[in-house]
Amino acid sequence: MTRILHIHFGKEGGAERFFVSLCQALHDRGIEQHFLIRPGRSWLSEVQQLGTVRQVHYPRIWLVRKWLAAWVRRLEKRWCPDAIIAWMPKATTLLPASSKAARLIRLGDYPRHVKHFRNCDCIVTNTPDIPNRLRDLGWDKPVKVISNFPRTGETGGEAPIISFNQNLFVVCGVGRFVKLKGFDTLIKAVALLPDVGLCLVGDGEERIALETLASNLGIADRVMITGWVSDPTKWLASTDVACVTSTHETLGNVVLEAWLCNVPVISTPTLGPSWLLAEQKSGILLDNHSPEKLAKAIARLRDDPALRDQLIAQGATKLKKEFSRDSIVDAYLSAIDTHKSKELGL
Repeated sequence: MTRILHIHFGKEGGAERFFVSLCQALHDRGIEQHFLIRPGRSWLSEVQQLGTVRQVHYPRIWLVRKWLAAWVRRLEKRWCPDAIIAWMPKATTLLPASSKAARLIRLGDYPRHVKHFRNCDCIVTNTPDIPNRLRDLGWDKPVKVISNFPRTGETGGEAPIISFNQNLFVVCGVGRFVKLKGFDTLIKAVALLPDVGLCLVGDGEERIALETLASNLGIADRVMITGWVSDPTKWLASTDVACVTSTHETLGNVVLEAWLCNVPVISTPTLGPSWLLAEQKSGILLDNHSPEKLAKAIARLRDDPALRDQLIAQGATKLKKEFSRDSIVDAYLSAIDTHKSKELGL
């Protein structure tokens, strides 16, 4: 039976949602897993169902980090994992200098340097552009592109209630409320469309600023903010259009989740969604980040049900072909087998 040790010091967000989904998918394949994660995560109970969990903060003090790395080596010797996967660059500092296990790091964003990766056998990235950055930084070892799949099985059940004082065409934005997500652009676009409502699924440091903006633009009664939810797909599935307004988005899980939920997508020209929507058959890709362009695209989908149906169908087809749960899990297991065999000299 294959065994995987995950070292993960992430917090909360789409990357963490995918991590849990992938681990659940690996569990369903009969993979044994052990977890080293940051304490107090909202998804702790989910991974506890999948294997043994140890909670610890990432040690910034070198001596403490050396002690934790020694704990990883002892666990490896005792448990004999087939792979050790580091999630995020700093987790790689705990990888053993030599190992029979495949030592992988999974990158969901562009690294600033590669000095922490010396003990990695292979870097896994979720988009085809990150390898370009790695090569520019001097990385000359294997890189494998394995993208994400959306969470499945969570759009069923009772849908949440999205209600406004009038019958509105509802658009949706999903993610942490930080500036780079561009939710202020989405609010400004909705302000230009009197018959459109907005459901923002998430929470974060920009929430008060976004609420103030909606109030100042006179559309507070057309903007609904859910706060942090464990299952954003149920909210997404209850709306008419998903909008990605980020100025930086390495992949864009929301696009995959919208395709899963049969919701058409509009996106600003940011890296990840630009790759996903390159052919513009499975969504509308804007050429700039202006509220006016976004409002025009929303109005176009509002007024053209046939176009909405076409984008939904194309998105579902692309999701099944390129981003299915089984194909992504197969790719991870193949990477593990490849680099374990290299380490063993087979």
